[in-house]
Amino acid sequence: MAEQAAMYGIRAPAKLPPSEQYISPNDAGRILSVTGEAVKQWIYHRRLPATKMSNGYWKIRVGDLEEFIQARQDLGHKRILIIDASGGPVTELSNTVEKMGHLPVVAHNAADALLKASDQYPALFIVNVSMTQVDAWKLMEKIRHTRNIKTIPILIVSDHDLKDAESDRALALGAQGFLKRPLKAQTAVDEIGRILGRIL
Repeated sequence: MAEQAAMYGIRAPAKLPPSEQYISPNDAGRILSVTGEAVKQWIYHRRLPATKMSNGYWKIRVGDLEEFIQARQDLGHKRILIIDASGGPVTELSNTVEKMGHLPVVAHNAADALLKASDQYPALFIVNVSMTQVDAWKLMEKIRHTRNIKTIPILIVSDHDLKDAESDRALALGAQGFLKRPLKAQTAVDEIGRILGRIL
């Protein structure tokens, strides 16, 4: 585990407790060189298994923490949920995501998008705001009010330059990037990579 931790700048202690023991989020944070609050966010988003005790505190099995650190070895491979109309453009975007080494997950309507997001916890949403059959703006509002997925970054795709009101709304929803169609493959790769680079 110490070698795995070192690969990602995580300072692990010389010896961890036996796997059957539990540690607190603060102790896990010290192992991972992050705050206890950051660890709790991973717990809330179900990235790190933990048990809530009757007194309201969390406990993490050391074996689960070891698996969490090992999973960081696969940081380059993330699920990306693309919400777009069916057809060539979404296939092109999906292929770009796949060529980057990530797993594209496609949804064509709001219900399917929310279901897949809650089930798979993607690292990034790519949302086409030019869809006619889906109100992408309302969908993004729902994402931002859904506890387990509300912090996932959003990359907006559009067939037109955003108007001032749309840009303001995108910023209010925490969108972290914008792509205009027709997409240039390298521009899409750079923008997706920039956003994913901020995620542990």
